[in-house]
Amino acid sequence: MSKAATRKDVDDVIEIIHDLMDHISKQFDRVDMRLTEVNKDSIIWIKSMITLLQPSMVSFGRIDRYETELAARDSQFERLLAWARKVSLKTGIPLENL
Repeated sequence: MSKAATRKDVDDVIEIIHDLMDHISKQFDRVDMRLTEVNKDSIIWIKSMITLLQPSMVSFGRIDRYETELAARDSQFERLLAWARKVSLKTGIPLENL
């Protein structure tokens, strides 16, 4: 009995490989479709989170400006108090506990 492959054997192997490649290609297509859906869902979720967080970010900006204004006011008050203490020492008029 001959151990050489016949043309039919080669054609059978080629057909099996072709079927396997077709199956793998379909699997990749399914995975690609799922990834596309996941990406779409992720983008939708990210956009909704940004929409929800935008007012908070605006509020943080307002808080930051408010804190800056408070720091400026406190600094101005400290300079004014230092000046009042100097005036108190020079004039002899006691400065109440401030």
